[in-house]
Amino acid sequence: MNINDDVKKFNIWSGTYEDSWLQHLYFDRIHKEVLNSVNREFTPKDIVDVGCGTGRLLRKARERWPQARLTGVDPAEGMVKKARQMMRDSTFIVSPAESIPLPDMSVDLVFSTTSFHHWSDQLQGIREIRRVLRPGGQFFLADIAPLPFFLRFVHRGHGQLRNQNEVRNMFEQAGLEGQALRRLFLGHILVTSGIRQ
Repeated sequence: MNINDDVKKFNIWSGTYEDSWLQHLYFDRIHKEVLNSVNREFTPKDIVDVGCGTGRLLRKARERWPQARLTGVDPAEGMVKKARQMMRDSTFIVSPAESIPLPDMSVDLVFSTTSFHHWSDQLQGIREIRRVLRPGGQFFLADIAPLPFFLRFVHRGHGQLRNQNEVRNMFEQAGLEGQALRRLFLGHILVTSGIRQ
């Protein structure tokens, strides 16, 4: 599936995305784990969610950091439109991860959950995230991990899945110092964090 097909699919899904059973059973649990991974002492002023969908993770981030400026980036216009309706006090931008229209070193904390496998150029997306992070800024990436060969049919059509070594190497190539790797949902989701020095 190419990126244009992905965007079309998510534009169609945007109308019912919030009502999907996947939200409570899957996405909300991933969001909670990723948000809990952020050090309690860290108080970001600017937070970005890349592949933000309808802004669900950012709504949870607002509860924890009510003073932070929140920005969502997503290539699907339908998702961004819905997010703007639900979070009028935040900024949402229609854009792919590979070209984030934010200034250099303008963000403290970036999240991306279950969208990485849809990016057309994953390394370039990570480079963009590193570019917008301030020194000491953190990036938390949670995405589907490749399954064993005999279970790969489950992920057919899910874009480019990367194992932990590939993700770690991309972080290093992009100039992010890897901080942690862990797995959720019996290894189905890989969470990687990195920091810009």
